[in-house]
Amino acid sequence: MDAQFVNGLQTLLLEISGASSTEAIQKATTTLNQQFYSSALCVPGLFSIAKDNGNPAVRQLAAVELRKRIPKFWGELDDSVQQQMREAVLKVIIDETNDPVRHSMARVISSIAKVDIPNQKWNNLVQFLYECCQSPTASHREIGIYVLDSLFETIADTMEAHMEHLFVLFKSLISDPESLVVQVTTLEALGKAAEFVEPENRDEVSSYQALVPSMVQVLQKCLATDNEAFASRCFDVFSTLLILEAPLLNRHLGELIEFSTSVGGNEDLDEKLRIMALNFLTWTAT
Repeated sequence: MDAQFVNGLQTLLLEISGASSTEAIQKATTTLNQQFYSSALCVPGLFSIAKDNGNPAVRQLAAVELRKRIPKFWGELDDSVQQQMREAVLKVIIDETNDPVRHSMARVISSIAKVDIPNQKWNNLVQFLYECCQSPTASHREIGIYVLDSLFETIADTMEAHMEHLFVLFKSLISDPESLVVQVTTLEALGKAAEFVEPENRDEVSSYQALVPSMVQVLQKCLATDNEAFASRCFDVFSTLLILEAPLLNRHLGELIEFSTSVGGNEDLDEKLRIMALNFLTWTAT
């Protein structure tokens, strides 16, 4: 790798991350686009910075920019470079301690997978994520389910083929013993998985319906801790499930309506949370 190229790239990313004016950001961005992002070298260069830079803001920015460049340049890289990056990014996402950086690197994995998986490459990725989700370390479970969730947005067909195994995994993760992050992210992944459940597939519908009570328990935990952001994400999933063709909520719809009515009428809760519950009730009536 060209050290001068990487150093120049790193300097500009540092300028952007610490810029105090729009003009400075625009100037640095123009230079990046003209001198760095026009070459496939930017992919390993950005990855090196996202992996090794001591400044979390720079690492995150590098990861964000890397994700954007994968679709254009990944195929131009030598096979050996691709393989090195595949192996390294899985280690990085486990070792990284900064959540925004980890999430940005997770999106890098999804971007690479979108190119690789249809071409029968990176076949060990899903198995690696399963292992992360079953790790005794909460942060590993968090990033494992986060990446699986993001893969539904990039390689949905592949994820659909793993549905039976995913339901088993989700059943465990939705009741994670120590991480609400794992539980909420699993609920969101279930929301995406729901789009691929066929109404006539009784086994999948039944498997999904069996998870609904645990999904409701996650929402209850979010409300009990006044975690408005998490509760909002949960309500979004339940509202989406209502409009799908598969009858995934039907078995528990009465309990959900009763629960939402209780939340909407609870004056001890934050007003925004109560409005979310009432909005869900509105969806049930439409």
